[in-house]
Amino acid sequence: MKKGNAMPWWSWASWILTLVFGVVAYAYLPAQVVGKAGRITPRLLVVAYEPAVILGLILLWHVLWRFDPKKRNYESFWSTYRYIGGVVVICIGLVYLVVLGHELNIASIRFIPTAFGIMFMLIANVLPRLRPNWWIGFRTPWTLSNEESWNRTHRLGGQLGIPTGILIIILAWVLPTHVLQLAVIMPIILWLLITVVASYFYAKGTGN
Repeated sequence: MKKGNAMPWWSWASWILTLVFGVVAYAYLPAQVVGKAGRITPRLLVVAYEPAVILGLILLWHVLWRFDPKKRNYESFWSTYRYIGGVVVICIGLVYLVVLGHELNIASIRFIPTAFGIMFMLIANVLPRLRPNWWIGFRTPWTLSNEESWNRTHRLGGQLGIPTGILIIILAWVLPTHVLQLAVIMPIILWLLITVVASYFYAKGTGN
């Protein structure tokens, strides 16, 4: 297996940016931040939580593939593996910036599902490049046991992922703010259902 950084440089840059913004925001946040349902959270936890999650994800991404029984396949999609990890880190960083910006009254909470929609489109664009593995992609009994089902399912997932991401962004700015979670949840559930069911029929179509 080729060796190299499992995360692109811009994912590390995103993490550093969250740290810098968090330090700046800390000085302006109240000592106790009131969140949803009146939950009170110390500002240190609000500022530190997401950067810790991002760092954990970056470190996990460096070792995850090593425990995959199909790790030989990573040679053929290593750049895609790195890209997907970087995009997820960027998205989490954007959500973090929006949350802090919202607490400081300088950003709309609607940018959170918007960030997810953009992430969805960016990842969907490279889904067809994934090769069978145990960690990322559509890992159903039919895709993991049938390479043709894997390939066709990920092509379909990529094709449907672009309009799904666009729909998420549209709903983010149309739905009332108290049901914004639906802007992300509903399109993704529909996308998953279609592709998972399709993976079954793709496998059956090849006689497996």
